[in-house]
Amino acid sequence: MLRITAAVLSIALLMSTASCSSLSSDGSNTSSQKAAAASLTNHMSDNERSRATVGKLTVFEHEQSNNGIVSSDGVYLELWDGEDYEDYYEHFNENNPYYPLTDEEIAESLESTRDIRDEIKYAFVDGDVVVQTLDMLDKDYDGGKITVYALEPVMMCTDGQGNMGYTDSDGNKLTEEEADEILKKFYEQDPTIEFSDFEELKPFLHESIEYYYSGLDIPSAEIEHDYESAVKVWEAVINKTYKTVPYGTADKWVKARNSDSEESCVWEIDHDRIKEIEPYVREYNIYDDQLDTNFVVHVTLPPDFREDRSYPAYVLTDGVWRFNNCADLREAMEEGRADDVLLVSIGYDYGINGMDDTNRIKFFCDRCEEFLTFITDDLMPYLGEEYSIDYENSTLFGHSLGGTFAHYAVFNSDKYENQPFGNYIIGSPAFWSPGFLPYTDGDEFKREYGYFDRNKTINKRIFICGGENEDPVYDAYYGENDSTLEGIKHLMERLEGYGVTTAESKIYPDSEHYQYIPEMLTEMLEKYYPAAK
Repeated sequence: MLRITAAVLSIALLMSTASCSSLSSDGSNTSSQKAAAASLTNHMSDNERSRATVGKLTVFEHEQSNNGIVSSDGVYLELWDGEDYEDYYEHFNENNPYYPLTDEEIAESLESTRDIRDEIKYAFVDGDVVVQTLDMLDKDYDGGKITVYALEPVMMCTDGQGNMGYTDSDGNKLTEEEADEILKKFYEQDPTIEFSDFEELKPFLHESIEYYYSGLDIPSAEIEHDYESAVKVWEAVINKTYKTVPYGTADKWVKARNSDSEESCVWEIDHDRIKEIEPYVREYNIYDDQLDTNFVVHVTLPPDFREDRSYPAYVLTDGVWRFNNCADLREAMEEGRADDVLLVSIGYDYGINGMDDTNRIKFFCDRCEEFLTFITDDLMPYLGEEYSIDYENSTLFGHSLGGTFAHYAVFNSDKYENQPFGNYIIGSPAFWSPGFLPYTDGDEFKREYGYFDRNKTINKRIFICGGENEDPVYDAYYGENDSTLEGIKHLMERLEGYGVTTAESKIYPDSEHYQYIPEMLTEMLEKYYPAAK
């Protein structure tokens, strides 16, 4: 088991809602083209107004920057010798506290790597790291006959919270003992495949990359990009056109990429898809005094955008991920499956790592009141000065910790004069999260923050959703708290008890915590904003 553990851990290191009166008989909004935009009061300070800017999309300028650690002029290899492995394993547990190795495993690894010379450990293409297929490649390969191992029937995976596990090739979860037994039988059969040359090997390389991403919501364009990068590495080795970087370069690259500096922040971007909508995207930088934070907000204009028309806004938090969904959402409008809306994704400044839960906890949990105030009293009124927005039919979406925030937002909306949203989408609310619970006042969230003590009814439409298979993923964190799906069930029960008739829920089949999001966002876009007949 140790061989696959070391290989996968090396990879892991690098990757480390509208008001009741505006609903038609089928529950859809019908007033988006007719409604005059209600005005909101803009509470931005003079300082905030002076710092607000709008311009072209700049996300590609920040995408996967490595702070100049590796040159972007071709293929570079980080080659390891036995001494490099000795240093690596000496500090392994220090650098990998979530999945440490035993002393026996470290000793075994040191012995097996002691005589290694110039092994390709990491590769970079134009400054970006490549990890797939490198275990098959020798630096002396000349492009001719090659024998490689077949794809292993066991994969090691992590839930992103430090919990490691195993699955078979069909995605079924395995115990460590089961995984060891399957791998033992696999290697006893000498599972090698021989190819006559590199051209014959290429389809297998593509298959191996698809296999590596199996079970993950990875855009096909990203898979193709990784395959093309892997091919460049192989061709550079065959043609001897690569250059080398010293031991430890990949580690520096990862630290730079994960640091909170403008040069190294990374957004999850489907490069080709975002390029398609780039002409229709306006990028806003909006600073908030209370949070002392600059927010990067992308507004994607609908097809045939007109200044004289009023549009609802479909607002997505966690812009570092959700901006990626705007290409599919705009495509639904282009194809006539949904009416035109303004797509608004809220991200943090490029110098803030929006994928880091430390930052998400700050805005969604610890500072949720200030963040809601920023959206309600600054951002949405400001955008209303830029566009004619049909606030009554606009939507706010949040997922996971963002789902707890969307829940907070709808049930604290009555405290504000401004009402920028009629619809709220609460995706997989992580009411159990260690990042959420310290910032709640006991079980206040289970009372919907006292909303129904202050009000008899609610005129907001609420959609609550989750993935059918997501509960086991975070089982270690629930304790005595509800799991995600239990939390959704109990929230719906409470709302029914309050007499709320504008809330509904859906659990998406064959999905864990986030895989359903693209389908759900498009589905709700088409439901809330049906195409005009």
